[in-house]
Amino acid sequence: MVTLTDNIVINVAGIQDVKRMENLYEAKDTWHFGFKETLPLEILFCKSHAYRLLLYDNQEFHKLLAFGTFCNHPDVPVLANDMWVYWLNNRFCLDFTISLINTIFFNFFICKQNLTSIIEKIILEIFYSEHKVNYIVVVRPPEFSSAQYEPLKAFGKCYYPKDSTIAEMATAPSIFVIHRWDIMPVLTFRKALPEDNDDIVEMIDSEDPHLRKEYGDFYIAEHLLDVDGSKEEGKATEHIIVAEFEEEVSQGVKGAGLMWLSDDVDVEQLATSFHLERLGNLAKYTPGLKHARFEYDVVSAEHRSLKSLYTTSKMNEIFQELVSSGLADPHINEKNYSSKKLLFAKFQHIFDELRSAKYYYYAYKDKLTISFDLPEGETSPYENRAQCLAKMSNAFLLKMFHLHALVRPEYTFFSLSAMFGAFPDLDYCVTMVENTVLMTSCQRELLRFFLPIYFRPNCTVEGNVFVANRSTLFGEIRVLRMKKEEVDEIRNIISAQSTIKHSNTHGAGEESTGVDNYTDEVLQLFNVIYEDICDNIDSEFSCFTIRCGQSKWNTDCPMVGFIILRPFLGYADLWKLFMLPRDQFNLTYNRGEVLIFKLHPFFQMWSSNIFRTVALYDDYQELYYINYFSGVSLPNDLTYNMMPLEPRRMKKNTFTGAVFRRRSSKLLNLHGVEKATSRLRVFCYNLMPTKRLGAQQSLLIMGFSEISRAFMRIIVFAWNTHDLYKFMKFNCLPMMDLTIVVPQGVVEAAYDRDFRCDYCGDGRNCYVNTGNDHPYVRDSTQRLDMRHWVRFVPGTVKKIDREMQIVDLVDGCKLHYEKLLILDDMKFGFEDSEFEGRQPPVNYVVNNYRLDRIIFYHKLRETVQSDEPYNIIVYGYGIAAYECLHFMVTHGCQTKNITYVQPHLSTAPEDQGNPCIDALLDPIILEMLGDLGVTIYVSTNFSRFHFHGGDYSIQQVEFTTVPRKNKIVLDCTLFVNYNFINMSSALENIIADAGIEMADRNILVNTRFCTSDPNIYAAGRNISIRPLPNYQFIHTSPQESAEKLAFELDMLKIVMQPRFIKPNMFTGMLPMGYHIIKIIQPKPLIIGQLPADFTENMTTYDDGDFVRIRLNLKMIVTEIVCVTKKDTRLYYLEYFCGKHAKLLNDVRNRYKAGWITNFFNFFQQPWTELIMHDRFEDLQLKNRRVLLSMLLMTQKNAEPRSSVEQEQRKKLEENVIDFVRTYRQDFYHEFALPEDLNCAKNFELFAGVSE
Repeated sequence: MVTLTDNIVINVAGIQDVKRMENLYEAKDTWHFGFKETLPLEILFCKSHAYRLLLYDNQEFHKLLAFGTFCNHPDVPVLANDMWVYWLNNRFCLDFTISLINTIFFNFFICKQNLTSIIEKIILEIFYSEHKVNYIVVVRPPEFSSAQYEPLKAFGKCYYPKDSTIAEMATAPSIFVIHRWDIMPVLTFRKALPEDNDDIVEMIDSEDPHLRKEYGDFYIAEHLLDVDGSKEEGKATEHIIVAEFEEEVSQGVKGAGLMWLSDDVDVEQLATSFHLERLGNLAKYTPGLKHARFEYDVVSAEHRSLKSLYTTSKMNEIFQELVSSGLADPHINEKNYSSKKLLFAKFQHIFDELRSAKYYYYAYKDKLTISFDLPEGETSPYENRAQCLAKMSNAFLLKMFHLHALVRPEYTFFSLSAMFGAFPDLDYCVTMVENTVLMTSCQRELLRFFLPIYFRPNCTVEGNVFVANRSTLFGEIRVLRMKKEEVDEIRNIISAQSTIKHSNTHGAGEESTGVDNYTDEVLQLFNVIYEDICDNIDSEFSCFTIRCGQSKWNTDCPMVGFIILRPFLGYADLWKLFMLPRDQFNLTYNRGEVLIFKLHPFFQMWSSNIFRTVALYDDYQELYYINYFSGVSLPNDLTYNMMPLEPRRMKKNTFTGAVFRRRSSKLLNLHGVEKATSRLRVFCYNLMPTKRLGAQQSLLIMGFSEISRAFMRIIVFAWNTHDLYKFMKFNCLPMMDLTIVVPQGVVEAAYDRDFRCDYCGDGRNCYVNTGNDHPYVRDSTQRLDMRHWVRFVPGTVKKIDREMQIVDLVDGCKLHYEKLLILDDMKFGFEDSEFEGRQPPVNYVVNNYRLDRIIFYHKLRETVQSDEPYNIIVYGYGIAAYECLHFMVTHGCQTKNITYVQPHLSTAPEDQGNPCIDALLDPIILEMLGDLGVTIYVSTNFSRFHFHGGDYSIQQVEFTTVPRKNKIVLDCTLFVNYNFINMSSALENIIADAGIEMADRNILVNTRFCTSDPNIYAAGRNISIRPLPNYQFIHTSPQESAEKLAFELDMLKIVMQPRFIKPNMFTGMLPMGYHIIKIIQPKPLIIGQLPADFTENMTTYDDGDFVRIRLNLKMIVTEIVCVTKKDTRLYYLEYFCGKHAKLLNDVRNRYKAGWITNFFNFFQQPWTELIMHDRFEDLQLKNRRVLLSMLLMTQKNAEPRSSVEQEQRKKLEENVIDFVRTYRQDFYHEFALPEDLNCAKNFELFAGVSE
């Protein structure tokens, strides 16, 4: 919230503003009302406030003009916070009713003595931000002088207690009530006139200048004259309404905006093209009247349940359908399961099913019934259905909406209210947004109050449809504690979810869509909680109901939702996993957990008011909601409106295990989710003002690579910083316009949580689940759900139209982009020429996505369980190939049936680091494979496939040895390809046809990752930078690559240097159950530098742990390799790669002296906690500044070097001690400080005296 009016800035106060606030508090020429806190003011941020607002001149940032606090209860410790509203309504002579929703309390304000009128600006800011707030109340306790509150009389009315006399009023408490309509600028709405043409066209030009070019300078006037001259009975009614201020508000602005409305809504077309069942199909339907019905044949679609998509039982069902339908061969029946043809038919069916849209989306023919009121006096509807439905339409159309560029976007809400006022008999407002048009800022604000409507597969309407309801604006929301008679209504809300086929919101829980068993579980849990609330006076649970209506009696208002809370005591565990501030004493027992939150979509935009109210009842200052990656998570419809917590960007060694254990209830088991886990998604509402943060430009991404997933995470959390400043200042909600084109099924498989391997138990180390991804990338699926904020479009790219800035998909879909990012770099595969221009054979396997691994798992399972002899060929080189071999050996495959073919490797030195290969470990791993019985061919290159003529499967594979060039032909049941490839042939052809420059099958980009087209960017392994830089840019950290790309797109505000410095890693499994992690730092310089083979190696092997460390000539650790059988995550080793040997506790000299026998244990010693701390970089920066300043001083004074070094050491030691002292609570180990030693001596002295 940053507002600028007449150089006066109104902003939300944060902890970094304390110094400026203290200066204002200490100033002598100030006026204030309310309780004035004593310094220091850090305590102010430990109290619950809805708003803490600062006012200052834009030209003098360091000087505050005013500061004020607002809350939903007075800052007077007399009554319980939630009782104030009831007490004021009954105690004071109020001629209106205040509630926790429509009222906010102005508790404190301080400003310069001569600027008391500035209070109006801060009051207006609250009314602009809180549309549901109609009253601002200032409470004056009796001990405060009435003269202190005298300036408030200019803005509101003073009220006294009912039973007080005039004589008692001077000493009695009083309240000042400021009404919204008494202070807000008056906004009037009227029909546009032809003479308004110039003003309207100028307003439209600021966002849609093409309209003037297309229709001329007077198109508004011409349209108005045409409408006035052609008014006929039965014709649609159109209104162009302009909004004006009675007085100029800023910079001569009087005209606020315009709305182009029409009641010409084609209900028939919209209902048959979109899922409008929940909205009554936009037709008038009044209970008790006569009704008519029209039926239509439509096509409906459902997203299949995300549960059990890839389980063994689901695959068995698919195979049974295959056999029963005779798809394999007319001569193959269920009795002939051992047939190789049937095995290959299963392979084909697995691939076709899991890669097809029908497996994830179910389309079916359906009957649509539209019921509507019959016009008075008629007994049957018209024969013309379209005319009849148009007459009974319950909606009007918003054709155009614009606000003046200098008018606050909050006026969108008032304009929307005026729209419904123009059509008082209609309940819905419909607006359409074209797919190829970029939304303006006022459109984004407008759509906050609209619901997106899902289209049907046979949709005939171009563009997206959004609908708003009248009750969203005019309904009065009430939040009250649950009563016994409301339990049936709550059960109906829970049960309604399973009967709704199509949800119009994204906020519904994933598990709740069409899952009856899940609904039953939630109902059972609610019944147990309800009994505990009713029977146990000390119940930890609390339930609140949410109603909406204008009636005086709550029971007459329909229930629109409910929420269940309980105390949350798991913050310490979350702090280890997510980026959170240190625990504060005032929050330890004032955090609540949202267990269940169900709310009608029409009212979800009022989430802030609801959250603040329920938190007030139970005295919570923060609310958390936990969604588990695996297992059952309870529903929360307002996940979108809570701030997502970002997982830690680098994994620490917490020495106790970084897991979260949900506190069990004494009376019920929350679906067994109390087990310890680290894979969870957490959302928080901190009761601070909500602010949507993010980039507004439209981005389209091709690919689901590691860089693509890292880029998504960076954009979602671009607002987050290490100091968590905005986290503690706002309820931050990501805002972006990001679309990603991915192959069908890839996203569903990446976020699948129900796959269970028959061999690996929980699957934590299963090949299907590990993925070898960087942990920063892996968290984008296991601890985040990007589907909340990113649009994933399944499909295959056909063409890039650079001129129109449109990407065409094979299925005919067209996607418009402002910036296009090509991030589709492949890992493994062959060029399409190897398959003679056809689809890859059914027994060809390449593992680039998790979906590929799932398909491979089921193919391998069917192969092993078949009675036919088989031979599986694994071709390629790298640690990933060895992990695949380990996977097959441990998943039922006999080693005698496995053949590993390693291509010929060049003997050239390793110029650039690559974490995916390790030449020094290769001989050892090959020997391990030989001991297992795997047939091995080395220095043998792939030559060609021999295909079966009937079903186009690989029958044999031909290889050529190097250097003898002997041919080897091997029988093949499955061919698993781990040949490195940068780009698929299909993508290469698309880029070439688009005219984007390429070289050696790589996309040419500049140092800003921009291609030859300024609107198209690329990153990954398939790029080549021109001019060629003297640093490594391939095999770099996906996080750093994505950060550089976001920086170049002006979507990330950080300091960025051209070189890559962050370590990259590979994690996986090796044969015989060994875990491996290899971490490398990209080479900052290439030309004139020694290859990695000539760097200094330090190795240890002890207790089954092998660790190798490489140092360059500058004693920087450039590589860490660890191989161990211990089942532990070693991601924390990333902290030590790229550090100087001296910084790592003088690791080189200690190793040379023989003091280190096991690096694995060495990097788990207590001193490593300092390096892994989040603010260690700040300590290093501080040390650099100290050393630099001392160096400059010594150059002037010419002091001896020994004394200088001694003084430098002393300063650095002092900095380290201060660092430990400041963050001592963050460390697991107890580091000693000088004051601890003094305390020990004093204690010994005291003990001696006592004796």
